[in-house]
Amino acid sequence: MPKDGQVMSSLEMRNLILDALAEEDPANTPHEMTFKMYGYKGCVSNLRAIVEFLAVKRGLTDKVVEFSPTAWGVPGGMLYYKSNTNFDYDELDIFTEEVHSLMFQNVLSPGATRSYGDDWPYFHVTKYGLECLQHKDVLPYDPDGYLRRLSAIVSVDEWEKFYVAQSLRCFNAGALEASIIMLGLAGEYLAGKLIDAMDAFLAKNEQTLSTQFSTALSGLTQISRKYAEYDKILKEVLKQKDGSGNCKYPALKSLSPQLDVPAKTVYATFLRLTRNELAHPTDVRMDRIECLTMLISYIKYCETQHQYLDFYTSNT
Repeated sequence: MPKDGQVMSSLEMRNLILDALAEEDPANTPHEMTFKMYGYKGCVSNLRAIVEFLAVKRGLTDKVVEFSPTAWGVPGGMLYYKSNTNFDYDELDIFTEEVHSLMFQNVLSPGATRSYGDDWPYFHVTKYGLECLQHKDVLPYDPDGYLRRLSAIVSVDEWEKFYVAQSLRCFNAGALEASIIMLGLAGEYLAGKLIDAMDAFLAKNEQTLSTQFSTALSGLTQISRKYAEYDKILKEVLKQKDGSGNCKYPALKSLSPQLDVPAKTVYATFLRLTRNELAHPTDVRMDRIECLTMLISYIKYCETQHQYLDFYTSNT
């Protein structure tokens, strides 16, 4: 049954499916059986059971019936909501759609040869699929996993972790507006670190640009306006040439394709505007999927921004 009357999104279902396939702890499955134990081969009914178990555990759907005992590789019968499944018919449709989408993307392939059957509903995880399982998004429903991913960024400090941890707590408590406010604070704190690091970098390496940057920042108090000046000076830094006429900072330039300047500006601006709207009395209300998407994308955003930060620090 959809939690709080909200049907699970395709994004949430897709990540549940990937988590179910990647799960290695039998205790996190309804029958203490994982796909890893069976060579990443099995039946759709096995996958659906683990997905359903994780959905209930993470509060994405209500538990209305006990998990029926089943053997691995047994297709099972028809599913009836409140009789032998906790998923309602909309959620079952979304599950089926996302499984077929993963097949189309070559993450899954029909057939579990030498084990169960050579066609659907038996399937196996492809070699490409196994790589995908190692690089899947970490969702905020798993705060420990999310924070571990964040903590893996070497230069992330305790304040950043604090703001993000608070954002995750709010999200999982259903306080979506508060979640984005805290995520916005994390983003603004990171922007402040980038501005200070750029200032120190320029003071050591580019005196003319350093003076230009200091003048531009003078009198500015809003972090958004300071960040806009940071963005401008970064473009100037990337234009600098060495004595041979080549790019003076190739390592810095190589970061741009990972998250280009316009993308960084759009994300930072959207996060700031959203936080400001929510922090003051307005009619703005966050949608769960919008909030979820921002939390997922923040990890990559943070990882890339810290690569810029690390460059400035190591060259100061």
